[in-house]
Amino acid sequence: MKLSQENIQFIDNYLIKLKVKFVDVRLELIDHLASGFEASNKEEQLVDYLKSKIDFIKDFEKKRQKTIHWSYQREMWRRLAMFFYKPNYLPFTIAFGFAVYWMQQLQLNTAFTLILIVSLSIIHFWALITGYSHHKTFKKLQMAQPLYSIMALPSLFLYTMGVAKPWLENQYFFIAFWFLAILFNIAGGIELRNKKNKILEYSKTII
Repeated sequence: MKLSQENIQFIDNYLIKLKVKFVDVRLELIDHLASGFEASNKEEQLVDYLKSKIDFIKDFEKKRQKTIHWSYQREMWRRLAMFFYKPNYLPFTIAFGFAVYWMQQLQLNTAFTLILIVSLSIIHFWALITGYSHHKTFKKLQMAQPLYSIMALPSLFLYTMGVAKPWLENQYFFIAFWFLAILFNIAGGIELRNKKNKILEYSKTII
């Protein structure tokens, strides 16, 4: 049985009644439910079929949220790895590593700690603006909800500086901390920006 456009709209309205608010979730569910109903051999009404899938519908949204969140985290790690093997990233990585090492030889720990805090804060402020711009559009899409969580791991470098202060007085720990903190945060910022742009392009086709 091939569903009509009216049947598709009926499924969408049914999902809205079940408070499935995100447009992208409803589109995927409509595809699953429509395909399942068309492939079933049962002689049943569409509304009865949908009622039998209520548990599936509720679980689908939760599982999809987790899948999106962890996929974003994996992409952030892949972006970070690029700084160590991609030809267009490597010059920056090497130059930045030498710059951090050279500057630390000046032994201006207090000044450089302040510079580190400011640099990380600037990246986070930019990421915050990037992540929450187009908020009216993004609040309609589940895939946009965990967008800023891309910066969760990079943000730990900023938030744990107080705890790490005794170790930051060690020259080599400070160099490693600064080097990794900046690379993590830049990788997170780039990935957040790229994901945001992809979501914006996708939103134009469905909203």
